[in-house]
Amino acid sequence: MDSLSTKGKPADHLVIIGSGPVGMTAALMFKDHFKRITLLEKQSRDSFLRTGGFTFPIVFTPASIKILKRVGAWEAIEAERSEFFGVVVHKRLLGRVLRVKSAEEGVYSHWRNHIVNSLYQRVRQEQIEIHFESRVEGIDFTGNVVREARLGELQYDLLIGADGINSQTRRLMAQAHPDFSADDFNLKFLDNWYAYRLPARGAMREKFGGGDRFYASNVFVDNLPQFPAEKFRVVTTSMKQPEEEISVLVKYDAALDLGRVEELNEIFFDPYIDSRKELRQAWQEGYGGKFEQVEAPTFKLHHALLLGDAAHGFESTGDLINLGLTSVGSFYELYTQKASLDEALRIYDETIGESLRYYARFSLRRSHEKVGFEIGSIELAAKLGLANRHPGLFGIYVDDFEIQPYMASYQRDIRNSRMLVLGLGLIPLILAGSLLF
Repeated sequence: MDSLSTKGKPADHLVIIGSGPVGMTAALMFKDHFKRITLLEKQSRDSFLRTGGFTFPIVFTPASIKILKRVGAWEAIEAERSEFFGVVVHKRLLGRVLRVKSAEEGVYSHWRNHIVNSLYQRVRQEQIEIHFESRVEGIDFTGNVVREARLGELQYDLLIGADGINSQTRRLMAQAHPDFSADDFNLKFLDNWYAYRLPARGAMREKFGGGDRFYASNVFVDNLPQFPAEKFRVVTTSMKQPEEEISVLVKYDAALDLGRVEELNEIFFDPYIDSRKELRQAWQEGYGGKFEQVEAPTFKLHHALLLGDAAHGFESTGDLINLGLTSVGSFYELYTQKASLDEALRIYDETIGESLRYYARFSLRRSHEKVGFEIGSIELAAKLGLANRHPGLFGIYVDDFEIQPYMASYQRDIRNSRMLVLGLGLIPLILAGSLLF
């Protein structure tokens, strides 16, 4: 099966490994182009559809919303929205605490578990197969066969790996790829994280909820002043689910054990809580993991394609899931326009793939807190009408966002903004501003 046609009658079988938002969106997007679609999800149904405990807040871009409307999931997702008007970065500089705001009107947050449940209901309505507690035992990329523990051998016309940052699809692709070594697909460790949520009331609401307006995201980018050598960062997001709550994400490095992180967490939040017992209970109901990054050298092998953070996973500020959903739409357009699947996969990897790999390099610098000059100079140029807004600061929220042209302009903006700063002699000012990021 060297050159499967993408036009005319539907192809036989699309297999998608991973049933998160990107995987389910892909299934719904391609439902009319395959006679059979099979979603393989390693979690149990109860775990996959859980509604309790911490869940990540997500802000959708206009490009993602268009995709979600196209697959018929947006109306249900939108019903669970919370207003979101921007990010406040808190940074100590020369003994003073500075607050830098980046406002964005008309934008809303959504809890990830609501998104998953809404997409799942659409998958069920379309009678798309989804198999929970799935165990993929191997992939024959040359023969186009997935081996699953209960279902046996599944012949596919197209395989999509949407199984996250720790993608098994990517690991198997790395082992089988003739042009790249397995090391080329390896993950880079960034930081550990722990996440939980607190009720929003009193001092907690006032400090972390944006005051009277309530909804805001606050990013605290310093270690605790009492313990300057211990990396401890906090990101809070205020939402309703359905009550007002504060979502808390803590970043910390590998030198700290979780017990010490909990101690630092209590020191940070102690001035704002009513009860330390309540704080400890909320902490116990949270969960943690690792921030890791991958910049896969290629997203494809024969008729298999990596999408979402299986392909270009990184520490996100909301851009990762949006780029994942937008990439589904980008591949769909190529799939329906090109004469063969091979051509669609090749062009996707050489264009969209290269753009996403380029942006992943920025996200790696962002994780290492080395993007201040880049963001500051581009934002200055944007205010003067000489550049787009930086993609990491609401740039991807423009109505006409498309991955490849926007990332191409982003590369140009880096060069142009540097020339602007050099020409105006503003390097000291930009360097001072860079301390905030």
